Amino acid sequence: MNLSRRFPRSSFAAGLLALLTVVTHGVSAKEIPPLRESRVPGGVAWIDLGPSSNPKPTATLESNRVWVLEREGRWNAITGISLATKPGTHELQVTQSGETRALPFVVKSKSYPVQAIKLNRAMVDPPPEVMARIERESAHLKAVRATWRESATTNAAFRLPSEGPLSSRFGVARVLNGKPRSPHAGLDVAAPTGTPVVAPGDAIVLDVGDYYFCGKSIILDHGNGLHTLYCHLSETTAKAGANVTQGERIGAIGSTGRSTGPHLHWTVYLNGTAVEPELFIPAAKR
Repeated sequence: MNLSRRFPRSSFAAGLLALLTVVTHGVSAKEIPPLRESRVPGGVAWIDLGPSSNPKPTATLESNRVWVLEREGRWNAITGISLATKPGTHELQVTQSGETRALPFVVKSKSYPVQAIKLNRAMVDPPPEVMARIERESAHLKAVRATWRESATTNAAFRLPSEGPLSSRFGVARVLNGKPRSPHAGLDVAAPTGTPVVAPGDAIVLDVGDYYFCGKSIILDHGNGLHTLYCHLSETTAKAGANVTQGERIGAIGSTGRSTGPHLHWTVYLNGTAVEPELFIPAAKR
């Protein structure tokens, strides 16, 4: 299969070019952080970094850059916590005025339910002839998620990207055809094929592709290491490099890729790790 035709470099390149042309610095009142904190695997931690009268620090967690903003006269780091994180004390690396220090924070335990699913065998145990494709796609998507754009207008107060029942929640431990697999890294919305999918917040379209597992997909960049992924679409209407606003249509629900029926799989990434999407949605919008 000619992957250069199915996944043209121009889509990702166009997204990166757009990012380079809109980079901004500093923090403004328009920057709205996640609404809830949850210091558990798959959650989000707010970590106080000190008074904002000091120079703005930078922060990393496991070598991934972390979003830092000013709130109420204090610098705060907003970090995503991987589902694979063990409960206990972890360290955020903070650099300020040329000096680096380790700032400890505690992650609590959380139990997620288990879900058993029957799928086409080729989607659980892919045949050897598609493994090279899967590996290329995995490397590509990892590179996309690593993209960083400093932004003064990141708005993380999201709306649900589609209307419909929430059919599978984030963090569910998946058992596919009787075999344990990675936990569910997103939130699923079940709705008929063709149901509109919209941007949950203002963003730049970073990537548009058609992937073995994810099917037709879109990745949006909301700035400061906050990305969102939309999978199994029947169509993609947003173009790589375009600016989209909250509520703007970007595609439609489908059942492409590894899917048992029409639905949207929506993942939220913060500093490169998948986190609980519902932490970013006000209760009134869920």
